Amino acid sequence: MDILEVIAVELPCNACGDRYEVTLKQILLSQQMLHDGCPIPAHYTTECPPLHYADLADRELIEGLNRTWLELEARVGRVGARLLLRGGQKKS
Repeated sequence: MDILEVIAVELPCNACGDRYEVTLKQILLSQQMLHDGCPIPAHYTTECPPLHYADLADRELIEGLNRTWLELEARVGRVGARLLLRGGQKKS
């Protein structure tokens, strides 16, 4: 399981007030786009998803979480078991 596709940050939309999700994988991709030289000026933070998403979480923390998940998957896999994500927070 790609844990970075499963865990998301829920954000409010400034335009409509509804909420939407951005996965940790999308955040990492946004950070990579900026690192690779995305040409969007910094004052477009709310209009450019890479700029807006990149600051949602620290890259090292996301990568650490991914490494930990992969290590756990490998360890439980050696005994024929698998990791599961159960439940979750109810949306209010």
